[in-house]
Amino acid sequence: MARRAPVSALGAVLFVRLADESAVFVPFGTLESFRADLGLTYAQAGTVLAAIAPGALVGGVFSAAADRHSRRVIAAGGALALALALALFALAGSFAVLVLGGFVMGVASTAMVDAAEVALVDMAGDDLRRWLARSNLLATVGDLIGPALVAGAVLLGLSWRAAFGVGAALMALYALALAGAPLPAPTAPGRAADDRRSPSGLRAVLGDPAVVVLGLIGLLMVPFDEPLVGFTIALLEQERGASAATATMVAFIGICGGVFAFAVLAPRFEGVTDHRLLLWSVTAMTAGAVTMAVVPVLAVVAVAGVVTAIGLSLAWLAVQHRSLVLRPGQVGTTKAVLGAIESTGSWLPIGVGVIADGAGLGWAVGTFGIVGGILIALSRWSGRR
Repeated sequence: MARRAPVSALGAVLFVRLADESAVFVPFGTLESFRADLGLTYAQAGTVLAAIAPGALVGGVFSAAADRHSRRVIAAGGALALALALALFALAGSFAVLVLGGFVMGVASTAMVDAAEVALVDMAGDDLRRWLARSNLLATVGDLIGPALVAGAVLLGLSWRAAFGVGAALMALYALALAGAPLPAPTAPGRAADDRRSPSGLRAVLGDPAVVVLGLIGLLMVPFDEPLVGFTIALLEQERGASAATATMVAFIGICGGVFAFAVLAPRFEGVTDHRLLLWSVTAMTAGAVTMAVVPVLAVVAVAGVVTAIGLSLAWLAVQHRSLVLRPGQVGTTKAVLGAIESTGSWLPIGVGVIADGAGLGWAVGTFGIVGGILIALSRWSGRR
């Protein structure tokens, strides 16, 4: 149970998504800045963001390894690699280096987060959903730290590179904290461990319809996080006349909805099934995204951003909890398979960037409404199944 876990171990694991969200937001929040500075098209900028996807796919190898190898080594190594990715962005002088930074970010983020959460399953026991809500509440703090880094650099008149440099330093410190945390070791080798290592065990996970459907839902949720924020900031700057600081602040206000979701709403919905919570939540976030695309009033965009963040946060809690309890004994392998499916959703920013180049940023943000409609239909189908 979580209460018996060493404080340093539990604290390090609970802060993993705070660290991850803080770091991963920075390239999305500075999309317009690095695009203009390096003379990239929106399609190229979208490619930089999308490079995280194949990296996350490779990172799944480390997720599966967490079922039988040291979670502490995997998580700390992932954090250190994430610091390296941020440093690559800070020093980048070309499109190719930015793409490399995105790829390394995907590998590192997946390894760090999944290894830590496999450890949390062992420490939390039957209270897992409650501890996940707390972890995700800290993640929303990370969602605020990322924009704060970007906004701080703008307000101080610094380059976008400064935000990446500070992020790299902070992530290196977190890697040290994970390296010193006594995370629980994997279960002693036995039949269950042999099943996890065997090809038949992996085939069983791949052949589980519940895993596939959950992965597809996660795939469609991916672009509603940082990609939507990044393109909305660009929309406010380029077509709504907002300054970079103002646009980032509007996004900052919207992200605050995640704090409300996990701190206030999640405890109230503990008795609601994962399926019902998911359907309500994806409907709310789709409505919020459409509103941000069509309404030019900044105050309305901020409120719509709050609604979108609340919906995304609660939908993620339902999906996350289900993924960690779906196949006991194969948590890391299940997360690796789900991550492989979900990572394809990170390619959507390329299509959104192409639409932005050809039709404008308003139409680009509007495409999230279409994605949300598909997600609603899939969530309804999943609930009936």
